[in-house]
Amino acid sequence: MGVDYADGVLRVERTWPPPGVRLLGEVDLDNCAHVRSALVEQTAGGTGDFYVDVSSLRFIDVAGIRTLVEAAVRIQPGRRLVVHRASEELCVLVRLAGWDRVPGLVLEKVKTR
Repeated sequence: MGVDYADGVLRVERTWPPPGVRLLGEVDLDNCAHVRSALVEQTAGGTGDFYVDVSSLRFIDVAGIRTLVEAAVRIQPGRRLVVHRASEELCVLVRLAGWDRVPGLVLEKVKTR
């Protein structure tokens, strides 16, 4: 596991297996470019699904969600961008925006007891 980006607000870590990144902290308009860079770099040339673990996010705004959606649109045919352990709130926002119908984007909700 390596770190692609870290500051006092957001940390982006590479994960393996499965291939992906873990987002920790907060994603917003001010730092979503760092998330975009990590996603572009990590999804280039790979095969299989790519996982974005969002279980450690305290906050993500619409710019951050749009960054995930854009990465799903850009991912190679036959691959999916799986938003892993998404909160109910994140799933609702994606549905309200109509992004749940974007090919290549899969939301896996966090399991509740």
